[in-house]
Amino acid sequence: MKLVPFFLPSASRLGFSMRAKPGNSPAVLAMASVAMAGLLLGSTWVHADESSKQPETRRLQLKVVKTLAQPVIGRNTPGAEKIPGGFEGGNTVKVTIDGKPEYHFFAHSYPKLDWSQSQLDHWVSGDGLNWRHQGVLQAPYKDEQTGLYHIFCAPIPFYDEQDGRWYLFYGDFGKQDQQWSSGGTMRCAQSKVPGPKGVYGPYDFPGREIFVPGQSHPQNVRPNSNSAPFRVKDGRWAMFFNPDGPLNPESGKWWVALSFGPTPRGPFKCPEPCEHAPLIDPTGYNENPMPIKVRGPKSGREYWVAVFDFLAPEVTAFTPKNVFGFSWSDDGVHWPAEHGQVVNVDDGLSQGERGWWRGAWAIRTPHQMIDEGDGTYTVFFTGGTHENHFADFRAVGMVKVKLIEE
Repeated sequence: MKLVPFFLPSASRLGFSMRAKPGNSPAVLAMASVAMAGLLLGSTWVHADESSKQPETRRLQLKVVKTLAQPVIGRNTPGAEKIPGGFEGGNTVKVTIDGKPEYHFFAHSYPKLDWSQSQLDHWVSGDGLNWRHQGVLQAPYKDEQTGLYHIFCAPIPFYDEQDGRWYLFYGDFGKQDQQWSSGGTMRCAQSKVPGPKGVYGPYDFPGREIFVPGQSHPQNVRPNSNSAPFRVKDGRWAMFFNPDGPLNPESGKWWVALSFGPTPRGPFKCPEPCEHAPLIDPTGYNENPMPIKVRGPKSGREYWVAVFDFLAPEVTAFTPKNVFGFSWSDDGVHWPAEHGQVVNVDDGLSQGERGWWRGAWAIRTPHQMIDEGDGTYTVFFTGGTHENHFADFRAVGMVKVKLIEE
């Protein structure tokens, strides 16, 4: 079944959540209400002229197994007292060091509630439940020579098996005013320590730029965030990125595209014409895809899968969002909209439980699926704890999911 695409006047957004505001036309609101009703009923939005068609089979789906009702990192977690705004963006990886597995959570955190400052944060846990603050990797600052304020977002760790070293991809936003606005510089910093232990750093900030405007992507857009690099079926290295600005009138505001390079560190370039990757229907409401390669649990064949922040319920129906997106690809290059799935984290709560995000506007960015080796995957996600997304702590939750192959 196809989902109805909604297109609203776009609002500036930096890889996170600046909301579409009430005041849209009644027609748009009516369409959005119908869309949300479909979500709440656990169904998809159907085009009227396609309602008689047989639904397309999704070969891969995510089933929610268990969702923790309480955050794993909350406002009272030791180390979080200096970041009243909490977390967004980033990614989590599971690393085995000296035979001991550890979860390493990288995200940008907010020392102030108003998003005027943002820093790169690193947390570590042995079990995914109890976390310690490893440290701030890159703090916001003002460059006295240029007069620009630098704030940082979306730290994405990646281990290069070939050279045995960790790299940290992140966004550097240099602005005249100390506040969020779209368009940043995507950089890659290298760990100074080789091997798995290098995940702790230190990293050689600022590193090097990995997207060059006019060369890596169209001159009229600038990336707001990117994924970790991943290898596609034809051998190229690829990376999703969220540009600032639409590719075409139908691509929506929050679209994603793929860029390709000869190595995990690029240089990356979006093919011409640079087109968006649909991922899900409606497209144009997607951010921060986190792709990994998996094997189908039934067939054993290779797939590429990604979870991502699916914004359509939030920016079309102006309703609290408790979902994220999932999609899959046969080759890592083509991500058809019909492969998309809306994943509801509430499905993993026990009867009578209320998730910590339920008093908030929306859950936020899901981190990549972490293979636990028992048929399940762990997904950490950030989300608001208050109805005003800019006025309280954004915590970290955990959900267990299972990959289903039809």
